[in-house]
Amino acid sequence: MNTTKILRNWLLACGIAGGALAVAGCGKTAPGDKPGVKAEAEEKQEARVGDLTVEQVLRAKCPHGSTLECAECRYEVGVVKVDPSLMQAAEGAGTGLIKTIQVAQSTTTTAVSITGEVRMNENSAVHLSPRIPGVICAVNVDIGAEVAKGDVLFTLDSVELGQALSDWEKNRAMAELSGRNFQREKSLYEKKVGSESDMIDAQMRHQEYQIALKASEQKLHVLGLSDDDIAKINPNRHDSLSGSLAVRAPISGTIIDKHAVVGELVEPGKDTMVLADLNSVWVWGGVYERDLDLLLKRKLADGIAVELSVPAYPQTLFRGQMNYIAATMDEATRTIKVRTVIDNKDRRLRPGMFCQGRILLTTDEEVLAIPKVALLSDEGVDFVFTHMQDDYYLRTNVKRGRDFAEGVEILSGLAPGQQIVTEGAFVLKSDALRSKMGAGCAD
Repeated sequence: MNTTKILRNWLLACGIAGGALAVAGCGKTAPGDKPGVKAEAEEKQEARVGDLTVEQVLRAKCPHGSTLECAECRYEVGVVKVDPSLMQAAEGAGTGLIKTIQVAQSTTTTAVSITGEVRMNENSAVHLSPRIPGVICAVNVDIGAEVAKGDVLFTLDSVELGQALSDWEKNRAMAELSGRNFQREKSLYEKKVGSESDMIDAQMRHQEYQIALKASEQKLHVLGLSDDDIAKINPNRHDSLSGSLAVRAPISGTIIDKHAVVGELVEPGKDTMVLADLNSVWVWGGVYERDLDLLLKRKLADGIAVELSVPAYPQTLFRGQMNYIAATMDEATRTIKVRTVIDNKDRRLRPGMFCQGRILLTTDEEVLAIPKVALLSDEGVDFVFTHMQDDYYLRTNVKRGRDFAEGVEILSGLAPGQQIVTEGAFVLKSDALRSKMGAGCAD
């Protein structure tokens, strides 16, 4: 018996579309069919596999008996039987090849594609430049070295620093001497031996030297000496006043650039090293003008999630938060720059790497959406597999809407609460479309 005739008989029995059925691969006229009957059927609304309800499928009978139980015919109405061993279940039961979910309305996430470049976090980077001119006499670190805050990076010999140290030592000595003289004049005045004017003059000179000492000490701080460095100066040791300045790391990090060599003359404003904390990096990307409105509707303070990948680790997604949207457009690329902060404690991301990614934006409205792997297509018709009963699943045609980051909006064909197949749906499709390969009931 011809397959098309079988289907017509099934649907006539169910009162569906006057027996007219459009099934992919079943467009031939069965022997004994009258041309007038075929023409009349084509004028009527056709019923397609995937448009049938569960009740219609359960009422349909094939020549072998029950449609569901017929291994040769059930796929003709879009029904597939799934072996329980293939289902993904709890505690490792089954192979996990096929997975189902319950459809529900929820907020979803749309994605904006970006391309960009990994760069160092400039808020955690320091361009080291000496504050005074001098000659480098020692370099303690090499490029790529990990340093801690306070570590000596290089040492500088400076005439200007030597002069500042001499001035500081002179003012320190004069402040100490004037202090003793003031105490002596004060003691004489209290004993009625010295005059009050001599005591006041001594006090003024002492205060002047104290102010000069404080000014010279502040100058040493400006030139780069710390309180500990000043405290360690011993006037009785010539080397402590020689004008050697130890340049220390202001932060902990990695030396990513180095121009300092022994004997080099350096000046203020000239970079000698670049020190960066690579525990976090920036990714600068560009978004097109058409996507700008979507970004501006979100508040940066609330965080905008971003997922990125680099060619070095194609299977890894690096996640971060966008914290800046440029106020101007790049005229060359016609894109707006955006900045994302990425955690990089494992140091896998290196400044200069090219990357691609997605900006993830959560929708404000609730929609009915399903995972992309659940949505299948056959000759331009979108469909999913819904659970009928027991081990049986039915092809159900749907109308798709918008594409989101992880799912697809369904406008019609599904209702909240229905169970659909996600992972492994293609396996069911291969079985349901066997009619295109000539399978089915034989005459």
